[in-house]
Amino acid sequence: MRRLVVTGVFIELALLIVGLTWIGPSSGSDAHASNPSSASSSAEAPYRIYGDGNGRVVEVNLTAMETTQTIAEGVPYQVWTFNGTAPGPVIRVNVGDTIRFTLTNASTHGLSHSIDFHAAQTPWDKNYQPVSPGDTFTFDWVARFPGVFMYHCGVPPVLMHIANGMYGAIVVEPEGLAPAREYVLVSSEFYPGKKPVDGVFEGSLDEMATAHPSYVVFNGVANQYQSAPLEAQPGEMIRLWVMNAGPTLTNAFHVIGALFDHVYPDGNPTNPMNGLQTYNVAPGAGAMFELTIPDVGLYPFVTHAFAYTGLGAVGVIKIADDVAPAPSSYPVMADPFSGGVVAAGPVTHIPSSSAGGGTSSGSASGGTDHGTSNAFTLDMTLAGGFVPPDPEVKDGQVSVTLNNTDQIPHDFTIDALGVKYTVDAGSSVTETFEANPGVYDFYCSIPGHADAGMKGTLTVLPSMAH
Repeated sequence: MRRLVVTGVFIELALLIVGLTWIGPSSGSDAHASNPSSASSSAEAPYRIYGDGNGRVVEVNLTAMETTQTIAEGVPYQVWTFNGTAPGPVIRVNVGDTIRFTLTNASTHGLSHSIDFHAAQTPWDKNYQPVSPGDTFTFDWVARFPGVFMYHCGVPPVLMHIANGMYGAIVVEPEGLAPAREYVLVSSEFYPGKKPVDGVFEGSLDEMATAHPSYVVFNGVANQYQSAPLEAQPGEMIRLWVMNAGPTLTNAFHVIGALFDHVYPDGNPTNPMNGLQTYNVAPGAGAMFELTIPDVGLYPFVTHAFAYTGLGAVGVIKIADDVAPAPSSYPVMADPFSGGVVAAGPVTHIPSSSAGGGTSSGSASGGTDHGTSNAFTLDMTLAGGFVPPDPEVKDGQVSVTLNNTDQIPHDFTIDALGVKYTVDAGSSVTETFEANPGVYDFYCSIPGHADAGMKGTLTVLPSMAH
């Protein structure tokens, strides 16, 4: 197929050189070009653009930070992340956009981090170099190739930085892409050590080096799309942007009970492959899958490398008549657990007070779904501060009970979430607020109280299902 496409391009160029007009293939000889629901064919769009792009600038900010994430039921894992989740947020731009990228290193483990965008053409020795803890680095690049690409940390050992969660997907949309219901799926592996440390598992470089994963997952959590399936309507075009972060295994992507109308290696619309059953996505690569499923029912998606399927690489596409219409657009920065559908929430820097594992110290209790709930209680005194100073909850609607046993008022403030609750002397209140995954500073804003020690950190962990 590739040879035929290349030959066709040379023929087209030859015809143009001698002054003839190119006559496209008839609809009978190119079913892909005649399908209005599919991506643009190679005769309709270039495989890349040149130059400085369209002049549109998209701000993309990522923060390198450590936190705790449940990667499988009962398995809290210390992840190294971009913006507090593994994978990092789904980034979505258009061909020709200029990405103004800023990396902030908020590591509390003394780790340098960097960025490597597989979608970019930019000098490695200038823009892909380590950023030290506490530093920020900015550079611009133009998205000249359409498709779905990996971004990741490139600081040695790269194997360890990627395997611990420092990766994500960026979708560069081509012009003229037909509407479809879209999801982004990032395949990856996790390699926890044999025993948890203070209740939280950490990555084992030995297991990573020998390619013995304990979990192979989509979007950072084993089996999460079994209980919370991806949804679509019967006969609707579904577009899956699949990126394999690896760091080592190939994902043999397959949907049980369905066939792919089209597969586009790396998501480039000039690379059409038709009527496929399974397609291998190499580590560090991606593909765009288009399929229509006519009948109501459940359709599992897996890696067809069955030695790894049972390690968590199983999800479900639910086809039903009552599924809501597909979104008309998708956010520039999206939550990875939603498959790139829901906008990503705010991220805050991990404070230095949590260095040495403070973000993971409470994750062992219960042992299931982070060992946390969506409610917590804080005692408030000027002499003792907030107790406990480092609560953990799951994302979503969070409930906090505040007990002030002092003879003076206090408040509970989280600037990043717009939260501020005042508690009178000798009183208790219970309030609720919304929180996305991340680590947030809280404090008493009454002058002098934070300086006296009334401050702490709230860790909001991703739920098992989104």
